[in-house]
Formats: sequence, structure tokens, C-alpha cells
Amino acid sequence: MASGVGVADNCVTSFNDLKLKHDRKYVIYKMNDGMTQIEVFKEGAKDASYEEFCGLLPEDSCRYGVFDVEYTDPKTGGQRNKIVFFHWAPDSCKVREKMIYASSKDELKKRLVGVATEVQGSDKGDIEMTAVVERVNRV
Repeated sequence: MASGVGVADNCVTSFNDLKLKHDRKYVIYKMNDGMTQIEVFKEGAKDASYEEFCGLLPEDSCRYGVFDVEYTDPKTGGQRNKIVFFHWAPDSCKVREKMIYASSKDELKKRLVGVATEVQGSDKGDIEMTAVVERVNRV
């Protein structure tokens, strides 16, 4: 807890349900109003789209998220799934909020065992699915 920000227990539970039960497609996390704890903001049904996930990332506030990315392995041609961690910090966000999210990210990430890679974004172009799949293929 280097930043002094805690992680709510349901953050890990929700992630584990995504990873093990495959009963949801994504989880979005946000800080509580006091900026003292990371909480679950929204969970996407197992048939939710990536567009839905991206649409829930605000233009003026930071978020964390995990998304179960399905893609075709370029080497084998087979279908694969990897869980990707997102750190969303738009340019229009307040500096203090960006700093708190940046310093608290590792506390959440270390509890989410099974994340394949991380994608950081400040605008929607940074998190386009083609860029995400490229990143996943490097893992």
C-alpha cells in the first residue's frame, strides 16, 4: 500500500470470477470518492463487447480495467484468450488524480494474478483492439 490506497476485497473476487468462471468479459475499477480505496465500478457480462468496455472509460477521469481478450494466434492460427490490464488516464484528467492512480496501480495489479500484459491509454486511439492484440502477441 505504498500510495496509502487500499484495494476492496471484491476487486480480487470479481477478477477471479472473470479468470476462473469466465462469467464476465471485463471489470472496470475506480477510486472511491475519498481516493482512499480502489473499488469495482462495473462488470461486463460474458457476451459484452470491447466497444462497450471502451465506452465506459470517461474522457475526464482515470480508471483501471481488465478485459478478457480473444484473438487469433498468428503462429498457430488458433483461438487464444489473455487477460489484459488497462490503466486509463486521459490528458484532461486532473493531475492529482493521475498521480494517485499511477502510484496505486501496482497495489491492484499485484493482487490480480493471471494478467498477461498491461496497456496504458490516455485517448481511445491508445487502446484500439488492433494495438491491444499486437501487445498480447508479444507476451
